[in-house]
Amino acid sequence: MLLLSAISIGGCGLVVPDIQEFWGTPQDAGIKVNKIAGQIVCELRKAVQQVYIDEREHYVEIVPDPLHPPPKPQRLSTWFDSWGAQVTLTLNIVENTNLAPGVTFIQPLAAASTSRSLSLGATASSTATRTDKLNLFYTVQELKHGMPSTGLLCIPGPTNADLFVQSDLKLYDWLSAALVANATGIAHYNNGSSPKNGIEHEVKFDIVSDGSVNPTWTLVRFSGDTTGTLFAVGRDRSQDLDIAFGPIASGGGGGGGGAASAQLAPAAENSHLATQIGLAVSQALKNTPLNVR
Repeated sequence: MLLLSAISIGGCGLVVPDIQEFWGTPQDAGIKVNKIAGQIVCELRKAVQQVYIDEREHYVEIVPDPLHPPPKPQRLSTWFDSWGAQVTLTLNIVENTNLAPGVTFIQPLAAASTSRSLSLGATASSTATRTDKLNLFYTVQELKHGMPSTGLLCIPGPTNADLFVQSDLKLYDWLSAALVANATGIAHYNNGSSPKNGIEHEVKFDIVSDGSVNPTWTLVRFSGDTTGTLFAVGRDRSQDLDIAFGPIASGGGGGGGGAASAQLAPAAENSHLATQIGLAVSQALKNTPLNVR
């Protein structure tokens, strides 16, 4: 029974891992991905719509140095309307199995309470990794004029066969704080002559579960698995969300058109790409076992 329980926690590492947990069904995987994507879109709309409301109702200009005031900041509608948001959701699931049997042969000697022994052991392991990505692009205009979301609770309810944390992604907190630098004149996101401006936000959840079985027995001339672990399994689930806001590339459809042909300007797009490369390298290193000699 213990062995079966351990296997159910992490699978066997020899097949492609399922998105849902072992007690779920393939239908649960679709529901889970849909809920995650829905929460992201809801929170994006909510954040964008709320910063426009904040500006309209509580517009305050802060001057750090009265003797050298910064240039008067421009309203969001004069520059943020032409920005877009590139969203990448990465779901990574790693299942592994380790088998390490060991036996010890014991030979009693003629002298009292003495013996000699010979130990034999072997190890075998298997790891299966699954990485799924969703890439979404929205113009700020789409988010601003989409379904009103400021009064919505975007966090979805619990999903069957899912161990991910149900949490506020803090998108409004981040976007509001990032735009303060422009509102106070410290930053110049509204500089239309430069496509190099951009802001980025990353959130990651990582949940790991492990199980192991290590039966032991000792006879006069034989003992088995007295140290170490005979059988161990694990399942690592990570969910990474990366959102990059930046100017839409020239001719990319940011002036109220759709997002079908829109993309971020090179600087913001490259920043988003660098984050994705860093995530891939980090995940690869995490999944690579260390060989200690």
